[in-house]
Amino acid sequence: MLRKLAKGGTVLGNGSAARTVPLSVIGPDVRIVGNIITQGEMQIDGQVEGDITCQTLVVGEGARITGEVTADTVRVHGALTGKINANQVMVAKSAQVVGDITHETLEIEAGGHLEGHLIHKGSSPAKAAQPAKKPVDDAPVAMAAQ
Repeated sequence: MLRKLAKGGTVLGNGSAARTVPLSVIGPDVRIVGNIITQGEMQIDGQVEGDITCQTLVVGEGARITGEVTADTVRVHGALTGKINANQVMVAKSAQVVGDITHETLEIEAGGHLEGHLIHKGSSPAKAAQPAKKPVDDAPVAMAAQ
């Protein structure tokens, strides 16, 4: 359904109905305050204060992002403060990440800085924390109001 083009764009769809979504780049001299949504790939080298939703996000070494990121793939080389929700996350040695990461696969290079919780998408911590259920009696249980 999704395949990479050699020139940096992304093709969405299949066959003749496919459409190309170009790479979106936020330059180092750009500061955005607000949410960003794209169906393609995005590279940020500037500053963003807001949530980002895209297919693939590359956070450049000089980038500063404050907000929640939702993507299929996230590669962080700069500073990101906020939650990351992605299937694949890569934290480079130059990265500074402060926030929880929900992921399927995670790679952290030696020297990469990460503060937060790591949550694997396949696990369910709420279910694992529940005690085993006891057999239930048929007798009613009275509770006093406090």
